[in-house]
Amino acid sequence: MRAGADLVDLAAATRQQIIAVRERHPDVGVCTADVAAARAAGAIAVCPGIVAARASGLEAARLLVEVPLALVPQACREGWAAVVDADEAVAQARGRGGQGDASGISDDADSGALAIAAIASWLSAAAVRTRHPGPVRRALDMTASIRGLRPPARAVRGLA
Repeated sequence: MRAGADLVDLAAATRQQIIAVRERHPDVGVCTADVAAARAAGAIAVCPGIVAARASGLEAARLLVEVPLALVPQACREGWAAVVDADEAVAQARGRGGQGDASGISDDADSGALAIAAIASWLSAAAVRTRHPGPVRRALDMTASIRGLRPPARAVRGLA
């Protein structure tokens, strides 16, 4: 949360654990893959796709729909808040399914995850899942500034 996250993914947490985190950090959203726990604890449920979101029985405001980057526009058109797993998208693009690093690129603030996050934000994804919250947060802020959704952190004017 100090690293810049607005939403914490407690994928397999119990209802009591979710409630404890929400009480300790009231300004940070909490999501979980367990629809029943999300419903009971007032958290956001993460559904693995649009079909699962429809079947969850929760209103769209209480859901994040995990989709690949290419399906973000479709999910948004249908009224769902899309979440993209940037780290998983990079792993799939590298053809390794999350195993090892064939590219030689460091996993610290992986440039692929930053690029996926920026594109997801540009496509109006509501959230990006990553293990690099600080650098990804900066990429999301930069994208929002470029789109005109927020002012830049610092404006510098160059005169020649």
